[in-house]
Amino acid sequence: MRFVQQGVLVAVLMALPLSATAGLTGASVGVGVWNQGPSGHVEADGNRADLEDDLDTDSEVGYFVWADLRHPIPLLPRLKLKHTPVTLEGEGDSSFSFGDESFTGENESEITLDQTDFIIYWSPWSLFVDLDIGLNVKYIDGEIDVESEGERERVSFDGPLPLVYARTEARLPGTGLFGGGEVSYLSFDGNRIVDMTLSAGYRTGIGLASIAIEGGYKYQNIRLDSFDDLDADLTIDGPYMGVSARF
Repeated sequence: MRFVQQGVLVAVLMALPLSATAGLTGASVGVGVWNQGPSGHVEADGNRADLEDDLDTDSEVGYFVWADLRHPIPLLPRLKLKHTPVTLEGEGDSSFSFGDESFTGENESEITLDQTDFIIYWSPWSLFVDLDIGLNVKYIDGEIDVESEGERERVSFDGPLPLVYARTEARLPGTGLFGGGEVSYLSFDGNRIVDMTLSAGYRTGIGLASIAIEGGYKYQNIRLDSFDDLDADLTIDGPYMGVSARF
């Protein structure tokens, strides 16, 4: 798996300069807030902690940012970058083991699951309905920190994972209304990731730019098998709102 990760990441990084210097015809940037509701479990050294039963992890409001660079050359991929920090905190009261430590009674935990997506894609169709397909290398940088009555276990993990990528958007002519979806998917070597967004919004022109306001639902299911010595099955989902500008 590590060889595949490194090979795909190198391929994407080689494509980025070609995509970015192919003669830009436009760019989009966006930012949003996301209500992140967690569930699932994490496991290290054969010991598992449940986010709900053991850690009592709370929902958090996080943010995400993205940028999309476009050019007119059909055979060269376009480039999109996304960054989604995730920090989940909990205060539980349970007896369990995680990593090399055993915990009894009240505990405090923090789970960090920051994600950066390097996406190269092609747009084979763009009229009233856009279709983008490509490759996403998702770099995960995470840490799990559990503490209780002098006992503490901290597990760090990071690395790239290759996913297929697709996005579609449909527009209602003459209204500014649009709706669509975006998904990245991986199922390989015991790892499985579904990263999906469903959205609807309104776009209008202001000067040389167009501004869009949108809302919808974001869903992530991240299953990791011996990923930097961590096993996990995490679901993070909830509604979001965002604003973007296209130039």
